[in-house]
Amino acid sequence: MTMGMRKARMMATEFVTDGHPDKVCDQVADSIVDAALQQDPSSRVAMEVQGGHGAITVTGEMTTSNNLDIGSIARNVYKDIGHDHDIAVFSNVVNQANDIDTGVSRGGAGDQGIMVGYAIDDGPNYMPWSWTLSRELCEKLKELRETGRLPYLRPDGKSLIVMEDDRVTHVTLAAHHAEGVEHGQIKEDLIELAVRPIVDDLAPEFIKVNGTGNFVQGGFDADAGTTGRKLMIDNYGPNVEVGGGCYSGKDPSKVDRSAAYYCRMIAKSIVAGGHAPEAIVKVGYTIGIAQPAYVSVVTSLEADAASKLEQHIRSLFTFEPRDMIEQLGLLTPNGWSYRETARAGHYGNDHFPWEKIVEI
Repeated sequence: MTMGMRKARMMATEFVTDGHPDKVCDQVADSIVDAALQQDPSSRVAMEVQGGHGAITVTGEMTTSNNLDIGSIARNVYKDIGHDHDIAVFSNVVNQANDIDTGVSRGGAGDQGIMVGYAIDDGPNYMPWSWTLSRELCEKLKELRETGRLPYLRPDGKSLIVMEDDRVTHVTLAAHHAEGVEHGQIKEDLIELAVRPIVDDLAPEFIKVNGTGNFVQGGFDADAGTTGRKLMIDNYGPNVEVGGGCYSGKDPSKVDRSAAYYCRMIAKSIVAGGHAPEAIVKVGYTIGIAQPAYVSVVTSLEADAASKLEQHIRSLFTFEPRDMIEQLGLLTPNGWSYRETARAGHYGNDHFPWEKIVEI
C-alpha cells in the first residue's frame, strides 16, 4: 500500500443518492442554470435552494433574457428524481448586482475565492478509491430502484466506505424504502445486489444496512436540504481540502465552479501523463480581476522537479475566466448538463469536458 500527500492508511468516504434532500436542492439549482444557459448563454446565475417538509425556497440573483418558470423547474426535478410528495415553491430572485456585472463583463472573476483541483493514480478515474466505491454503491441503489429489481426502494439514501491499507473494512448503507418491507429482507437483498458487485469479499457482519431498522420517511418528507452542503461528495472526499465555495447554482463566470473544474483537468493531466502519482492544483482570485493572485501546483516530487513542474503549469495555462470557460465549453454544454454534475459528483465522469486529459 502506497500512501501519498492525501492518501492515508485509513480512509472513510460517504456519498448520497440523487434523492437525498441536499442533492435535490443542488439539482434544482443546477437545473435553473441549465435552463438559463440553454436559451441565453450570457446568463448570469447564482441560485440558492432550500427545501423541506412540503416546500422549496429559491433565492438568489439571475440576469438573463429568459422568462424561467422556476416553480415548474423545481417540481419537475423533484418528481423526476422519484419523489411523489406535493411541494410548494417560493421564489425570490433578483438581477445580479451591477458592481459584480461590471467586473465580469470585462473578463474578471465573478467572485473572490480559492479553488482546488486534485487527482491521484488510485483507479481508472484518477479519484480516491474510497470516493469511487462509495459513489458506485449509491449509483447501484438508484439502478436497483429504477430498473424495478428492488421495487420497494425509494430515492433517498447514503453510503459509507471505510478502507484500511487499500482494503474495505466496513460498508454502511442507508436505503429509503416503502413501508411494510422487513428489515432482514432489505439487508439480505442489498448485500447480494448492491454490495457484492462492488465489494465482494467483506463479511456480512461488517456491512450495516439501515442502522435504525427502518427508513420509510425520506426526501423532504423527513428532512431538509440546502444547496452546497455536500462539499466533500462534490469534490474528492474528506482527505482533500476544498476551496470553500460550492458549485451548484452558479453559472461558469463564477470561478468557484469554472476554475475548480479547470484545476481538476490540470491535476488529472499531470497524473495521467505520468508526471506525478498525485497532484493538487490551487488558484486564488480577486473579484473582477482576470489573472489569479495565486497559483500553486503541489506534488510528491523532489523539490527541484516540483518547482519546475509548477513553473511549467503557470506558463502553459492562463487561468483567466474567459479562457477557461471557452476551453471547457461551459456556456454551451454539449452532451452533458450541470444537473448531472449535481446528481452524482462533479468529477470522475469522463464525459464532462474537464475530465479530458491534455498534454503537459
